[in-house]
Amino acid sequence: IMIPDGKPYPVPDFNGLVAITTRPAPNTIQAVARREDGTNAGEGRYVVSADGTSLSATTAGFDTQLRRFETRTEWDRVD
Repeated sequence: IMIPDGKPYPVPDFNGLVAITTRPAPNTIQAVARREDGTNAGEGRYVVSADGTSLSATTAGFDTQLRRFETRTEWDRVD
């Protein structure tokens, strides 16, 4: 569950991780998964276009070798 209030919430089944979600703009949600030591484990930014016809998601994290990765996905609304 993403609650965009900027408060840390425990991530179920992942001890030591919290999720922090904010809404930096009316059409944007940003989420960060943070470890107990304050470092980021992953993050995502979700933006709905001004006309409401598309959603862009950019997510990042670390693989099992601790190499950072980033993915971008675009969705178009189909009526």
